[in-house]
Amino acid sequence: MERSRPDASLPFALAWEAFGAGSRPIGAALLDAEGAVVACGRNRSQEAAAPPGQLAGAAIAHAEINVLAQLPSRRRYEDHRLFTTLEPCLLCSGALLHARVGTVVYAAADHIHGPLAVFGAMLPYLWTLRHAPETPGAPETGEQPRRDGPLGLARRCLDTPGFTEAETVEAAYRLALPRIAEAGP
Repeated sequence: MERSRPDASLPFALAWEAFGAGSRPIGAALLDAEGAVVACGRNRSQEAAAPPGQLAGAAIAHAEINVLAQLPSRRRYEDHRLFTTLEPCLLCSGALLHARVGTVVYAAADHIHGPLAVFGAMLPYLWTLRHAPETPGAPETGEQPRRDGPLGLARRCLDTPGFTEAETVEAAYRLALPRIAEAGP
């Protein structure tokens, strides 16, 4: 992969691509010590194909795994940073430790702050509401969403004209921002 200077929205753009392709909207990018993009990936669990060196159509086709799958083995990455839209799951956390990635930065965690973090936390709910609302154990099954929570926000964004048709993450974010602002801090 050609190394380039990162755009701060790269993981979000990848997450939006995943959403548009029907996969859970999570994106990640690995940057070296100088800030150059080494590898990037997105969730492809619901897709039939992926670029060379990445996984698709499997439960483990996570964004972070797709980043790590592109890296040469027998190398250490302690001076690298992985940026991702959502706190890595146990599988991805273990893989990141095994690959010796030095730092992981995620937008959405258990305690969400700021509009980008709220947007990042909402993205997986969009996928669930659209593709698997009946999933046992899904957050929306039997749950009344708080209006200001990520699930309530996802429902309101799905009702926003043009949101799901947005061609870029920036366009989707602009449409979601008034809904995020309505939710308050």
